[in-house]
Amino acid sequence: MSTTNFADKLYELLAEKGLNRKQFAEKCGIPYPTVIGWTNLNRLPDYSALMKLADFFDCSVDYLMCRQDDVGNITVVNSLTNDEEKLLTTYKQLTHAQKQAVSKLVESMGDK
Repeated sequence: MSTTNFADKLYELLAEKGLNRKQFAEKCGIPYPTVIGWTNLNRLPDYSALMKLADFFDCSVDYLMCRQDDVGNITVVNSLTNDEEKLLTTYKQLTHAQKQAVSKLVESMGDK
């Protein structure tokens, strides 16, 4: 998993454009205090700001949020245990009828 966070990614992109935070805020039309919140207070941008940033830096939102590297590979944080991954892998290999049977079994277990 990457240790890069949004603030680090923003600083990286600003450096590539040769901009400081104030210049960026002015060019992008985002209030300077908002940019400071992103870089100093670990705040995250809202949806509309993410769209502005992606357009400004000509990158994807996934890249901004450190979920995608610069060549397009998606980085997904996996929170599943090994047993859960094994179960899902096995489930994906079942036929449709078998998946329905498993679903019914799981539903019946939840009723108890």
